[in-house]
Amino acid sequence: MKLKVTIGSRQPEFPVGTLRSVQLWTTIAALVLAPLFFGSVDLFWVVVWTILLSFGVLCGAAAPAMQRAQGGLLLGFAVLCGTYALAAAIQVIPHAIEPLNDPIWLRANESFGLDTLPRISSRAAIPSLAIGHFLLFAASFVSGFLVGTSRRSSEKLIRFAPYSILAYASYGVAALLIAPDTLLWTTKVAYRGYLTATFVNHNTAATYVGMGMILWFCLAASSGQSMRFSDLRILLMSRSNEEMALKVILRSAAAVVCAIALLLTGSRAGLLCSSMGLVVALTLMVANKWKLPRLYIVAFALVASAVTIVWVSRLGRLASQGLVDENRLSVYHSSLQAIWQRPLLGSGAGTFPDMFPVFRSGDLWSWGVWDYAHSTILEIAFEMGIPVAATVAIGAAFSVVILIKAAINASDRTDRRTLSAIAGIATLAYLHSTVDFSLQIPGFFVVFAILLGCGLAMAVAKRDRHRRRRNSARPATPDRPALVALQMPDQ
Repeated sequence: MKLKVTIGSRQPEFPVGTLRSVQLWTTIAALVLAPLFFGSVDLFWVVVWTILLSFGVLCGAAAPAMQRAQGGLLLGFAVLCGTYALAAAIQVIPHAIEPLNDPIWLRANESFGLDTLPRISSRAAIPSLAIGHFLLFAASFVSGFLVGTSRRSSEKLIRFAPYSILAYASYGVAALLIAPDTLLWTTKVAYRGYLTATFVNHNTAATYVGMGMILWFCLAASSGQSMRFSDLRILLMSRSNEEMALKVILRSAAAVVCAIALLLTGSRAGLLCSSMGLVVALTLMVANKWKLPRLYIVAFALVASAVTIVWVSRLGRLASQGLVDENRLSVYHSSLQAIWQRPLLGSGAGTFPDMFPVFRSGDLWSWGVWDYAHSTILEIAFEMGIPVAATVAIGAAFSVVILIKAAINASDRTDRRTLSAIAGIATLAYLHSTVDFSLQIPGFFVVFAILLGCGLAMAVAKRDRHRRRRNSARPATPDRPALVALQMPDQ
């Protein structure tokens, strides 16, 4: 006997699927188009992508499908962003912490007869571009994270990434051959003779196509692992092996195109860091496939890294000019002096271009303007102080650990490939950010943040499912009774 109770009129179902679809495609649009317009370095494009991704986040938040661990990880990211934002706000509040006030305000009042209120920051307000970069990175990460909570959506997103990067890399190679002094529809101001694709800086282009190289090599390796090599006749006659062999060839060719584009950028750090990211990604795939012990994984990674460094050091500008850049070392030394003077809260968010000339060393080239520290973590410490920089560094390291553990434990071939590739991409981006500023260019960090957020959501979800399977396999005990699933009859 079935009991059917109707309370009130039936309400129309909320279009959850539509909202998730909108959120997915807005994220894909930013992933594909953010690098197109000169790396989206202008404030206009920063605003455009921030609005688009924020709209996507709102759509995704209205259709939640999040596990508890995913919610905890997203909360941790919110705390990290909140810490950064709170420090930036304190810096511009007058009389917030009197001992840390910048003496420039007192000197300006005495010299020009002003009555300006003192504050920690050397600026009265946070620069618009600094605010835009902060909001855009947060929106990109959260949007990618929300996509990663759905397996089907994450697979679609990850499918677009390697093809879009391959398209930009192919354009960069073609542009270098046909019109080497042209950047899109304008004339190159710098880096003539080097591949920059749609970016202004060749180092940013190198890290971008390096991500594509890692993605495509992981795809090729995954296809190769799917082939059966137990018997030569099966290898030659099996239809599935024939299809996989074709995939290996095509994906390897795409990876080679990205690798050639990487070499043509002439970026020393980009080449080295991309190679290290590839080593990490392929090591994780091998470790998962062969179920290697942790000690063997570490030993394999160290040997592979050493061989890669020796081999890469003989290529391109690394072979002719070496890795050390005297000008950057001078910038790092001057930046460290500035950090030593203001270790707690720095000089203020977005103030590096204003404050660096005060600390600029005399042995640095007088040509050019150094508006970046050429080390993202060093610039964060310069502007925000050592505690905030340390918090950001710990968060970055924690994200890599999560991805590595999930890649090693992944049981599904697609998850193993995706998580390994994103772990390699995170390694590439974080290593390169210590010696350059690619993570401060929107056209790159939008793509990176989306992939990172998606990968972390997938990594935590896999860990939750593994824990549930493990718990459900435990026998029932008096303290832990068996769970019985009850289903209501169809209405």
